[in-house]
Amino acid sequence: MKTVAQIAAGAVIAPAAAVVVYLHGVWVGHFLDLRATSEFCPAKPLASTPTSTDLLPLRYSCHYADGTTSDLVPAYVNPVVILCLAAGVACMALAVRSARRAGRISPAP
Repeated sequence: MKTVAQIAAGAVIAPAAAVVVYLHGVWVGHFLDLRATSEFCPAKPLASTPTSTDLLPLRYSCHYADGTTSDLVPAYVNPVVILCLAAGVACMALAVRSARRAGRISPAP
Protein backbone atom coordinates (compact mmCIF):
# COMPACT_ATOMS: atom_id res chain seq x y z
CA MET A 1 0.00 0.00 0.00
CA LYS A 2 2.87 2.37 0.75
CA THR A 3 4.24 2.01 -2.78
CA VAL A 4 0.84 2.71 -4.35
CA ALA A 5 0.45 5.84 -2.23
CA GLN A 6 3.92 7.07 -3.17
CA ILE A 7 3.30 6.52 -6.87
CA ALA A 8 -0.13 8.17 -6.60
CA ALA A 9 1.52 11.16 -4.92
CA GLY A 10 3.83 11.40 -7.93
CA ALA A 11 0.76 11.39 -10.16
CA VAL A 12 -0.41 14.53 -8.33
CA ILE A 13 2.92 16.27 -7.82
CA ALA A 14 4.15 15.97 -11.43
CA PRO A 15 1.16 17.79 -13.02
CA ALA A 16 1.31 20.38 -10.23
CA ALA A 17 4.95 21.00 -11.14
CA ALA A 18 3.89 21.35 -14.79
CA VAL A 19 1.38 24.03 -13.81
CA VAL A 20 4.02 25.89 -11.77
CA VAL A 21 6.52 25.86 -14.66
CA TYR A 22 3.81 26.92 -17.13
CA LEU A 23 2.83 29.86 -14.91
CA HIS A 24 6.51 30.76 -14.58
CA GLY A 25 6.70 30.86 -18.40
CA VAL A 26 3.63 33.10 -18.54
CA TRP A 27 5.18 35.45 -15.98
CA VAL A 28 8.69 35.58 -17.46
CA GLY A 29 7.40 35.68 -21.05
CA HIS A 30 5.63 39.03 -20.52
CA PHE A 31 2.11 37.66 -21.16
CA LEU A 32 0.81 39.75 -18.26
CA ASP A 33 2.89 42.83 -19.04
CA LEU A 34 0.83 45.99 -19.60
CA ARG A 35 3.76 48.05 -20.90
CA ALA A 36 4.10 48.99 -24.55
CA THR A 37 5.52 46.22 -26.74
CA SER A 38 8.51 48.36 -27.64
CA GLU A 39 9.60 48.33 -23.99
CA PHE A 40 10.09 44.56 -23.73
CA CYS A 41 11.10 44.06 -27.39
CA PRO A 42 13.65 46.90 -27.65
CA ALA A 43 16.37 45.23 -29.75
CA LYS A 44 15.33 46.50 -33.19
CA PRO A 45 12.46 48.36 -34.89
CA LEU A 46 9.28 46.27 -34.68
CA ALA A 47 7.33 44.92 -37.66
CA SER A 48 3.76 45.96 -38.47
CA THR A 49 2.52 42.98 -36.43
CA PRO A 50 4.91 43.27 -33.48
CA THR A 51 4.05 40.12 -31.50
CA SER A 52 2.42 36.71 -31.76
CA THR A 53 1.34 34.40 -28.96
CA ASP A 54 0.53 30.72 -28.55
CA LEU A 55 -0.68 29.14 -25.33
CA LEU A 56 0.14 25.54 -26.28
CA PRO A 57 3.09 25.36 -26.68
CA LEU A 58 3.72 28.50 -24.69
CA ARG A 59 5.27 31.05 -27.03
CA TYR A 60 5.42 34.85 -27.15
CA SER A 61 7.46 36.16 -30.07
CA CYS A 62 8.60 39.65 -31.00
CA HIS A 63 8.67 40.25 -34.77
CA TYR A 64 11.15 42.81 -36.06
CA ALA A 65 11.08 44.86 -39.25
CA ASP A 66 14.07 42.96 -40.74
CA GLY A 67 12.12 39.65 -40.55
CA THR A 68 13.79 38.20 -37.45
CA THR A 69 11.96 37.08 -34.34
CA SER A 70 12.86 36.51 -30.71
CA ASP A 71 10.94 34.36 -28.27
CA LEU A 72 10.36 35.86 -24.84
CA VAL A 73 9.45 32.56 -23.16
CA PRO A 74 12.54 30.67 -21.94
CA ALA A 75 13.39 27.61 -24.03
CA TYR A 76 13.20 25.21 -21.08
CA VAL A 77 9.53 25.89 -20.24
CA ASN A 78 7.77 23.76 -22.86
CA PRO A 79 10.01 20.65 -22.54
CA VAL A 80 9.74 20.70 -18.73
CA VAL A 81 5.94 21.02 -18.90
CA ILE A 82 5.71 18.06 -21.30
CA LEU A 83 8.07 15.94 -19.18
CA CYS A 84 6.11 16.67 -16.01
CA LEU A 85 2.81 15.78 -17.66
CA ALA A 86 4.30 12.56 -19.06
CA ALA A 87 5.66 11.69 -15.61
CA GLY A 88 2.20 12.27 -14.14
CA VAL A 89 0.61 9.91 -16.66
CA ALA A 90 3.29 7.29 -16.06
CA CYS A 91 2.85 7.53 -12.28
CA MET A 92 -0.91 7.17 -12.60
CA ALA A 93 -0.52 4.08 -14.78
CA LEU A 94 1.97 2.56 -12.33
CA ALA A 95 -0.29 3.34 -9.36
CA VAL A 96 -3.27 1.62 -11.00
CA ARG A 97 -1.12 -1.37 -11.96
CA SER A 98 0.34 -1.67 -8.46
CA ALA A 99 -3.09 -1.39 -6.85
CA ARG A 100 -4.50 -4.09 -9.13
CA ARG A 101 -1.59 -6.40 -8.30
CA ALA A 102 -2.13 -5.80 -4.59
CA GLY A 103 -5.83 -6.68 -5.04
CA ARG A 104 -7.14 -3.27 -4.04
CA ILE A 105 -8.81 -2.56 -7.38
CA SER A 106 -10.86 -5.22 -9.10
CA PRO A 107 -10.51 -5.47 -12.88
CA ALA A 108 -13.37 -4.26 -15.06
CA PRO A 109 -15.99 -6.93 -15.90
